[in-house]
Amino acid sequence: MKRLHKRFLLATFCALFTATLQAADVTITVNGRVVAKPCTIQTKEANVNLGDLYTRNLQQPGSASGWHNITLSLTDCP
Repeated sequence: MKRLHKRFLLATFCALFTATLQAADVTITVNGRVVAKPCTIQTKEANVNLGDLYTRNLQQPGSASGWHNITLSLTDCP
């Protein structure tokens, strides 16, 4: 009887101990960005003549001046 009692206690202890060792579900979130290496600008100097800009033409959000082209030389672009 004493031997049966010890086995029962041992089985109960093992069952309880095993339950505490079980892993819980875990969510792991990994965030990051893959960013391309920027180009190298070869143009050493560039001047853009914007002409006359009038404040009355630039008072509203989103307003802009006229388009002005510029040429840049780029190398090592991905």
